[in-house]
Amino acid sequence: MTALRREAIQLMEQMPEEQMPNIIRYMHTLKGKTFSPERRFVEEETTTPEMRAFSELEQMLVPVSQELDYDRELEQARDERYGHID
Repeated sequence: MTALRREAIQLMEQMPEEQMPNIIRYMHTLKGKTFSPERRFVEEETTTPEMRAFSELEQMLVPVSQELDYDRELEQARDERYGHID
């Protein structure tokens, strides 16, 4: 075992148990796997309510399929809020 692995393991052992899902997700990301929001951790009670809420929000994400014209979007939002001054 290399010194870097040993140091990583020591750091992981010092982390609180409720941070383990974050560490596992990060390690999967580094390994090249993507985190699936549908995946549930073995110990559901160690997942904080905040993490569950974040996972639910991630499931609602929808990729934008077209290029957005930010100037046009801003103009429309301003028109809706303030109306036209003509």
